[in-house]
Amino acid sequence: MKRALTVFMLAAAAGFVPSSVAYAAYDGTFPVRAASYNIRCYGAWETDSTNKWVNRSADLINLVKNIDADVIGFQEVDPEQMSELKSSLKDYEIIGKHREADNTQRATPVAYRKSRFTKIDGGTFWLSTTPNVQGSKDLGDGYISSDPETCSWVVLKDKATGGVFSFMCTHLDWLNAELRRRNMAILLSKVDALLTAGIPTVVVGDMNAKETEECILAATAVLQDSLLASKTTPTGPWRTYNAWTWKTGEVSNADALANYSAQERSNNESILGGKRIDFIFSSFGTEVEAFATRNDARPGTEYYPSDHYPIVADLRMSCANSLYQGKVRVEIDRSVQSVKGGRYVLTQGAKLPNANNLEFVLPDWVERATVEDGEIVIYTKPEPFSLRVR
Repeated sequence: MKRALTVFMLAAAAGFVPSSVAYAAYDGTFPVRAASYNIRCYGAWETDSTNKWVNRSADLINLVKNIDADVIGFQEVDPEQMSELKSSLKDYEIIGKHREADNTQRATPVAYRKSRFTKIDGGTFWLSTTPNVQGSKDLGDGYISSDPETCSWVVLKDKATGGVFSFMCTHLDWLNAELRRRNMAILLSKVDALLTAGIPTVVVGDMNAKETEECILAATAVLQDSLLASKTTPTGPWRTYNAWTWKTGEVSNADALANYSAQERSNNESILGGKRIDFIFSSFGTEVEAFATRNDARPGTEYYPSDHYPIVADLRMSCANSLYQGKVRVEIDRSVQSVKGGRYVLTQGAKLPNANNLEFVLPDWVERATVEDGEIVIYTKPEPFSLRVR
């Protein structure tokens, strides 16, 4: 400690002005607002002109903008709708293939904010025994999906912190529970690979199933249901599928959760005022700060932009395997521990695995800075210290 103090005093006497350490407060997490929205397919066949895409698209896109998600997964997106989403949501990169072999019909695209994230990996796979074959529906043992169901996914790196996570968006079969169970098993095999690689994962989508169905129970064995994991009471209605009906039998999430443990889980659809079939799952250990089901009506009407409500979760993702990217200025004072020669270990910034994502802004009397054994270390230049020591 004596050497450290001496260095500080001599540096000041030599006309150098030590600057403070600007290592930003960092708790090893980063925030992500995640959302899911089944926008109802293009539907030129819709007989109700009120709910045709052309009459609701502007209100739906405005609602998406109002939600202001960092990353959002859409379901039932036809090619015409995909084009409109891409042209209207300029702040987002949108990825995902359409489900048929000729790249037509519905997709489950992922939209992520370009200013926040860098894409590391991603694509679309099919919930079938041949997941890389576009349009495939074979689920094994003679089971065939009613439609070729897809999952679009992306691995993103947060530009501010270097934190990495994956986001997956899907739509399970509408026909029966066994098809959905098989869909989910294929999806979870991909989730398992991501989790094994140490990548926190979020899965969203229209699961066409209540939380008591086997496919959902399989998901919650490896991921948490973000609504139930929320640290604050989720807002909005319990149901996520509105069937175009105006608040019929609507029960709030708060009321539903108050009765959750007191009711027979298998009967909760009737007592809780409608189906909750859209989910946001997240890795265990991810903090869910808030959850909302957005039942916003189209302005000035009693109509909805879609037959599903969008759902939103404010998550705090762990990035233990990455570093905070910030500028560090070095102050040589009593908080510096001298090890040997011109090498000094700073107490700030401990427990960092490496310095790949750190940008050091150094005074001219510091030769270099690095991270060694989890500590920020500076190496001072030999002058003027050697002169002053004499």
